[in-house]
Amino acid sequence: MLPDNFDFAMLPVGTERAVGLKEIGMLASTLENIDYSLVSWVKEDLKLGTRTNEGFVTTPVLWQAPERAYQIKHKKDLRDDAGALKLPLISVERTAVVKDPQKKGSFQAHYYSKNKNGRSGRFIIAKRIVPDKTRNFAIASGVRQRQRSDPPESKRQLFYPRKNHKIVIQTLSVPIPVYINIDYKIVLKTEYQQQMNDLVAPFIARTGQINSFVMRRNGHLYEAFIDQSFAQSNNISNLGEDMRMFTTEITIKVLGYLMGEGENEDRPIVRIDENTVEFQFPSERVVPGGEIPFFGESS
Repeated sequence: MLPDNFDFAMLPVGTERAVGLKEIGMLASTLENIDYSLVSWVKEDLKLGTRTNEGFVTTPVLWQAPERAYQIKHKKDLRDDAGALKLPLISVERTAVVKDPQKKGSFQAHYYSKNKNGRSGRFIIAKRIVPDKTRNFAIASGVRQRQRSDPPESKRQLFYPRKNHKIVIQTLSVPIPVYINIDYKIVLKTEYQQQMNDLVAPFIARTGQINSFVMRRNGHLYEAFIDQSFAQSNNISNLGEDMRMFTTEITIKVLGYLMGEGENEDRPIVRIDENTVEFQFPSERVVPGGEIPFFGESS
């Protein structure tokens, strides 16, 4: 599920392998990411299928309603010779997005940016010690202690183990998650009652006695809740010349979160920082007044 590169994170060149982002699996969480996770759950987890006049086939899952001209050119198998959609069919549509401060998810606190510009802050997801830089500080400390030892015969060994307080720690931080509630509408359309029974049953029985499940995408987890009502609107009682059709609408509410601003993000998603272990102040020398002889001879 992870991409081949992490250009989205805006990391410096050469740091991807050292940081190990592929092991962490922390990617940006966007609306598209949540949409993809729901469609993937319907397609790959449920794998809905039913029996037609061509045998038992997998039911196509469409994201919203594609443009008719595009669908006729690129998805010819979804329509018959008359241009009508072949049933059974499943469509998924996002109907609402709500940012409710009362439903913050598991991350309750709000962090402000350290730049004091009113934007959201970041939180640390991983830490590690930088061995080479920490070792350099330990060696430098040993060299200074060796030079200060008196008399010379009591000098310590240069690399003798000692307690080192100057430890360089590298931290990995990402933007705080912003939780949102998203409503999706899944529409099932079939020609026969038996086909509708086959497609609706997994939505009811897959989650057992509860109506919630977890969706996964790019290392993120989103909790989804299936509405307890399955609205049905059939036209079988209509004596007109319309095509016989069974329709069922299923509402799914997803508690998701956004990390970053997507394509408009002007800050790195994953940022690498190192702590400060030592402050050095240069010594200042006062220039004496008066004229100084060129050869340094005093008058």
